[in-house]
Amino acid sequence: MKKNLFLHALTAFACMMAAILLCAAQTSFLPHYVNDAYIVPDLLLCMTLALGILIKKPYGATYSSLFGIFAGILADCTGGFGISLLPLFYMLCGYGAFVCADILHEILPKKRLPIYFVIGLLAAFLRTVVAVIYVFLYSGSVPIPEIIRYVCIPLFLGTSLALLPTYFVSLLLTLPLKKV
Repeated sequence: MKKNLFLHALTAFACMMAAILLCAAQTSFLPHYVNDAYIVPDLLLCMTLALGILIKKPYGATYSSLFGIFAGILADCTGGFGISLLPLFYMLCGYGAFVCADILHEILPKKRLPIYFVIGLLAAFLRTVVAVIYVFLYSGSVPIPEIIRYVCIPLFLGTSLALLPTYFVSLLLTLPLKKV
């Protein structure tokens, strides 16, 4: 019992540290070095989805939802806008990824990576829609072609390209839970 509790605490601590590192990379490193390609990945969303898919019952929904709240608050605090609806969005994406993966594992057992990509692409599209809503709420009237060029395409492509590396990082972080 104490060993299981220690492994869960170790995994939760490792996930929080990884979230802080991913947030630092997302806000400080990537905008300066990947800005020429206009690719803006949402690494915290990818990590939230991966935790929802990789951690099995009965703790998967809890881990992914709590990590989503933590990642959303972290992203909002570093974004400079205060707390908005992003923690709720990340929490719902994490929980939805767990539920969808749980349903799809019955149909496709032992196929976590394709399920992760399908759910990841859907979440990247939803994140793009949320970003467009934020653009309209914060700035008012912006031409639609500029929103598509500077918000939609970079966010969707960047998040889609970041799915594979964050999946493998999540595999490493959830390794202690494989022993439970």
